[in-house]
Formats: sequence, C-alpha cells, structure tokens
Amino acid sequence: MSKAPCADLAELRSAFVDGALDNTDRERLLSHLVECARCRSDVDDLRAVRDLLNQTKNEPDPTPSDLSLRLTSIAGPQSFAPLWIRPFRRIQPSELSRTAGLPSRRRIVKLRITAALLAVGATVTAMGIIGYVAAPRLTAIGDPTVEAQAAFTSSLGQFPLASDALNAVMLTDSRNLSATLSPPLESPSAATGTTLSPAEAQATMQRAVDAAHSVSYSGRQSFLAYRNGGAIVAHVDVDARAGQGSQVMVNSQTGKRLHKGFTPALMSSRVVNDELLDLLERNYRLSGTRGASVAGRSATVVAATRDDSAPVAARWWIDDATGIVLWQQTYNRTGSLDLSFGFTSVSVSRGNSILEHLPPRLAVPRTSTSLTLSSAAELNASGWSCVRHLAGLSLVRIRSDRPGNPDTVHLLYSDGLTTVSVFQQRGQLTAVPEGSEWDAALKAYVRPGASDVATWQSGDTVFTVVTDGSGSVLADAVESLPHDAATAQTTLDRIKAGWARILADVKG
Repeated sequence: MSKAPCADLAELRSAFVDGALDNTDRERLLSHLVECARCRSDVDDLRAVRDLLNQTKNEPDPTPSDLSLRLTSIAGPQSFAPLWIRPFRRIQPSELSRTAGLPSRRRIVKLRITAALLAVGATVTAMGIIGYVAAPRLTAIGDPTVEAQAAFTSSLGQFPLASDALNAVMLTDSRNLSATLSPPLESPSAATGTTLSPAEAQATMQRAVDAAHSVSYSGRQSFLAYRNGGAIVAHVDVDARAGQGSQVMVNSQTGKRLHKGFTPALMSSRVVNDELLDLLERNYRLSGTRGASVAGRSATVVAATRDDSAPVAARWWIDDATGIVLWQQTYNRTGSLDLSFGFTSVSVSRGNSILEHLPPRLAVPRTSTSLTLSSAAELNASGWSCVRHLAGLSLVRIRSDRPGNPDTVHLLYSDGLTTVSVFQQRGQLTAVPEGSEWDAALKAYVRPGASDVATWQSGDTVFTVVTDGSGSVLADAVESLPHDAATAQTTLDRIKAGWARILADVKG
C-alpha cells in the first residue's frame, strides 16, 4: 500500500488542478512533483474527479425516483425509522461508516437537547394546568349569618352556664320578636339576706356549673333584650333532661310559636368547665347575697363586677335547692340593663325520664372538628385571622369544617361572661345578608337582634362576627379584624394554591 501524499501540500495540489495558484506557489509545487511520485498520483486523481464533475454538470437532472433511491441507499436501514425517534437513537460506529457520517454527531446532540427541552416544557405546562384546575375556586356566599349563628349557639351551649332560652332566641328572626306592646315587667326579687364571702360566691357558681349537667327541669322563661333603642321580647318553653338534652319552643309576646327545636346534651368535661369558670373569676370580682326568690323558689344572687368602682356587669339567681340558674341579667358598660331572662314558672326534678319526642335540632353547625389552641399559629400562616385576644376577650375555642386545609374556621372568644364568635369562610360575598344594613363606620353589614351580627368581605375571606354582648363589644371586635380589599387572583397564584391543596390532601 502506497503512503499518503504530502499533507502540507494538499491545498496547493487542489488549487493547482483548479488553476488557482500564483506563479510562486506553482513553481514551488512543480519542483516538488518532479521528485514526489505520490503527489503526482494525487494530482492525477484530482484531475479525474474534476473531469467527472464537469461531465455530470452537463448531463440531464436525475429523475425523482433515481434521487429517492440514492437517498435511501445513503440512509441505509434508518430510512425506514420514524423521524421523531431519530434524536433518541444511538448511531452505531458501523452505521456511521455506511452512512458517511449522516447525520453528524453534533447534530444528534443538538436534536437530543432540543427534544429534552421540549419534554421539560411539556412537563412544566402539564403541572401548571393540573395546579390551575386543582386550585380552590372562591365559593359564592350569599348569606353566611345562618351558619355563623348556628356555630355560635352550638359552641355557646357547651359553656357551663349556657342558657337554652338565650340560644333559641338567638336563632329566631328578631323582626318577629320586636316588642309592639310594653315590655313585660317580670323580674326576680332582690336579695335581702346575708352577704357571701368571695369564696362562698365562687362556690355558689361552681354549684351552678355542676347542676347544669345533673338536674332535669321544665318551665317557661321570659326573655327581654334592649337593642338599638327598642326591645326584643319572647316567651320560651324549656324541657331539659339531664344526659339527654333540651327541647325549646320560642313564642312571640302575643303567643305565636316562632321556633322549635332540640339541643342534645354534650359530654361534660370538668376540666373545660373549671377552665371557663376560672376565666370568669380572673376577669370579674364575684360577690353574693342570700334571700332572693324566683318563681316561688328561694335563691342566692351572685354578682360580677370588673372592680369596686365599676357598675355590675351581670347577676345570676341560683336556686338554693338544686343549684340551677333561675334568672340571669347582664348590663352594658354604663350599668344599664342589656339582657334579662329567666323562669316565670319552673318544675325541678332530679329524675332522668326519657323525652317523649325529639324535634329537629335547633342548630347543626358545619364546623364540627375541634382544634387545639396551639393550632392558631398554623392557621395564621395559612392566611386565617386567628389572634389570641380580641376586644378584650381571650380565645377559648377553635373549630373547623375539617382537620387539614379547612374552608371554614370558627373562633370563640370569651371573658367568662361576654362571648364573641368569629366565623371565617373562604369565598366571595355575593349578596347583602338578609335583614342587614351597611355600617360605614364599621365597614360591615350589621344585623341587630338578640345577638348582633356583622358581615363583610376581606380579601378572599368572608367574616361574620356574632356576639351576645353589647353593640360596643361588636364594634371593638369588628374593628380589630382585617378589612383588606378583595384582590384578583393571578394565574400563578391559582397554580400555587392548587398544588398547595394537592400536597395537603396527599399529606392527609
């Protein structure tokens, strides 16, 4: 086998055949060709190729079929493979020799990179679509007050000194209870006996807490509440059985039946009861006097005041024989009567006979999942408003519609006497709550009643605040909560929210 011609003169040989050398290079190459047979042979081969190309240029163009056959022969076995798999197919060395290096290795790398980028783009797009679709849509909320009041009265019923009459009246449309006649003048007698020591007053309240779960009674109660310069009046028939629950019927002042329902007895927790009673004792000074009477039964009056100079905040008439609360009155910050309700007739029994029939429940709240107070920080991090203190009251209950990633959160604040409920729902308020009017000062729709209610939109959350306290308590609570402008959700926000929901569901 002959050796290859001189590599350093390859360009000169090619230019010589094409007649493109200048005189100097031409003389240099000719001198070399005289002595080098290999370079002379290469020049002869180049001239033969040049002549062949000149002849082909003058021939007619090949037919499409001839061209197709030539291209197929060049591609070899790969000519039958789909084009879309070419970027992912490895070319064997033997194939490279047969295909004359087509396609080039650099082109294969480029095609593979392009295909990988397309795959990544398709994956990101698919993930974006999944997150967008899975994102929770804002629920249309027309009138949240019914659910908010149901959650409030249900939670209030768990308090040791809760009133079945008060809870039932709160769920009744106050427009049917507005007094058209003079408010009734029924009221318990004042105490005229001996004064109790603070320890004896606390023991009397503890006795009332214990009696709430162990004594059965039935009777009629008179209800009076002063609201917005008017009065709300009702008569309430109550039949309570220890361990079972209470049947309650609300009647208007004229005797028309307005509401009827059943409240089941809840499991009593001595720890929880003592905790709520301790809350009352921490925030108020308790004092007591013997020698009162209600509905023909002797009673002891326990009063709660903020301090020695403040007016009385509340009074309870406690039955001397059984310990049940026969009457209760609460007062506003100036000492004026705010709420007054209690028995005008009562029959007490320690028996536990079965209730004859159970009408529909007064309220069935959506928020049936109890959360610990320590979950407040996690709820705050998830966008809920969950402060530890509100309007001078302490957070005592947290409930939601489900343990993880809730759509509804219910918070209960109390000082042992006054209670504020904050009901939060993810959604969009779409209508004015029935019976409510916009209060420009509070920036909320307000509905007065036995329990005042305020509703407004803040961001993507609808707030509904309910309280058994005075209007000033409602105002303090509403002003302390967020009033953010509703913001439009961007596509990226929806995708993030969707994947957050997916991950939360996966975690359970």
